[in-house]
Amino acid sequence: MPFETAYRRATTSPTVIVELRAGDLVGYGEATPVRQVTGEDVTTVMHDLATAAEVLVGADLAQFRLSARKLAEALPQGKSACAGVEMAMLDAYARHLGIPVYALFGGAAIRIETDVTVPICPPDQARERAKEMHARGFRLFKVKVGKDQAEDMARVMAISEGAPGCSFVLDANQGYTPAQAVKFTKMVLDRDLNVRLLEQPVDAADLNGMRYVTERVPVPVFADESAQTPADVLEVVRYRAANGVNVKLMKAGMIGALTISSICRAAKLDLMFGSMLESRIGQCASVHVACGTNTFSVFDLDSDLLVADQPFTGGVERTGPIIKLLGGPGLGCEISEGALEPFLKRD
Repeated sequence: MPFETAYRRATTSPTVIVELRAGDLVGYGEATPVRQVTGEDVTTVMHDLATAAEVLVGADLAQFRLSARKLAEALPQGKSACAGVEMAMLDAYARHLGIPVYALFGGAAIRIETDVTVPICPPDQARERAKEMHARGFRLFKVKVGKDQAEDMARVMAISEGAPGCSFVLDANQGYTPAQAVKFTKMVLDRDLNVRLLEQPVDAADLNGMRYVTERVPVPVFADESAQTPADVLEVVRYRAANGVNVKLMKAGMIGALTISSICRAAKLDLMFGSMLESRIGQCASVHVACGTNTFSVFDLDSDLLVADQPFTGGVERTGPIIKLLGGPGLGCEISEGALEPFLKRD
């Protein structure tokens, strides 16, 4: 099924695998750019990684926060590229210490429960997807909305039919005006459906509009595209624009995610962990941060259910909505021998 949101339609998820070598140590990361969100693509990521390699020559793995700051200064627009390098640094450093990455952050948990995403699609497809995922144990459904309110409502209702008693994350991806967002949320609630939260209902730059929605709907409103960096999150706090923030490594990086977590805890904002159709490496890195900090209450880490042909093993295992870290040093992911060759030969 194509992955369609209010601002894009994807049938593939281009990603760049990062390999970092420090002596005999090897660490892996990935950069999965989404131009509509961070302004990057594979070409810009490859260019930024070349710059990152120059910046980090001779760096000490133990000083990963200092290295992350140097990367951010050298690549202010390279969010996904920086995230991929940070993953690889932490993977290599934790392998050196013989511990999993989550232990670097405190190691509070080893498993999480995620939602499952239903993209913009016809109601019949949404119903079948919901029925299938409900049978596998999923109870929280993230449904993409924001293009047409009548079609959005039909999709939500179809999911509720396919997965009776489920709860919803309504993700508009900036697709509504403030008034439309309030109207649509109340329409869903009027049908006695359980809405866990409303995500990024309006344009990312419209923090006044986001606050308008937050003040008028009886469900939590979470910022996503409005909250890419710690500085963005401070603005969300200043405007009182949302009740929570969706953190994604491709926006904030590993270190930025930790900083955002601290900001939100201080400001009493809730936290959600999301993704951008990353492969297993990016998903594992997200789970390590989530488990290591134990500060997130909602998880949208279902990219393994959406992206096929992943040439990686280890890291995590899934049982329905439950993702469990498998342990082992670093991120725990390995690249299957020879598995990348077909991808390297593709146009």
